[in-house]
Amino acid sequence: MKDISIGIYHKDHQYGKRLMEYLNHQKDFPMTASFTSDEEMFFKQEQEGDFECLVLAEETDYHGDFPVCRIGANESMGGMCCQSAKEIAAGIYHCLNVSPQIENERIFGVYSPISRLEISAFARNMAASNGWIYFGMQPYGHFEEDETDDLLLFYIKEHKEDIVLYFMEHQKKFDGCVGFAGASCYLDYRELSMQDYEWFFEKLRETGICIIFDIGIASPPDLKFFGLFDRIFLPLMRQDLGCMEYKKFQKQMKKHGVWKLTNWEEVMLESWKNKGGRGQWP
Repeated sequence: MKDISIGIYHKDHQYGKRLMEYLNHQKDFPMTASFTSDEEMFFKQEQEGDFECLVLAEETDYHGDFPVCRIGANESMGGMCCQSAKEIAAGIYHCLNVSPQIENERIFGVYSPISRLEISAFARNMAASNGWIYFGMQPYGHFEEDETDDLLLFYIKEHKEDIVLYFMEHQKKFDGCVGFAGASCYLDYRELSMQDYEWFFEKLRETGICIIFDIGIASPPDLKFFGLFDRIFLPLMRQDLGCMEYKKFQKQMKKHGVWKLTNWEEVMLESWKNKGGRGQWP
């Protein structure tokens, strides 16, 4: 349901109109966008409360109270700084601390190139809040030793036909969620090939259940591993958006075409902790 009202102001009429059409027709981040190149009219609508988020060119001077998604890369202007139309759509949702509605998606991942203790807590909370099955992909010190499940990896590697039955019958409860804490050693995941993971994910999809993988520090056999997920959440602190480590990660993913294989969604950990945003996850 397109209940998020977006206002776009840009001096380039052709660009602004095309951006408006893209935002209104793309399905990943539903919204209703309107555009004008008339600055006076635009800010009159803004003052009347017609918009929930503004999309402005980086050179546009604005000091109001509405969230702003900036077009361009000038971070000194504040707000989200975006480039492509797809990034602008995602940036709008980030500004508003909302997540797109998930309908047909079943397999999710939580991953961050910047190691933080909160990331695993975020993944487990997502599982507990949404009734998803949690699957850890790294050993955790706060889990009991008997909570790890190395036999599941053996079942995957051997392509056991009763893998789904085993998966459903051997889940454990911990930290408010249900699932698997993961292997006792992260190196065990390297024993599985890309074909093994593809087979396992396909079996899980056949069940129709929802699962969230806490990817953690696991070393996938191929970057295309990330393409197996319907959506991958990237828990970050706001300062991470401009750090070199995260920029290198994005560049690497885009270079090898991985960025387009799945839906990547940045989640600001500050907003998640405060849980004060509209429609916020979890």
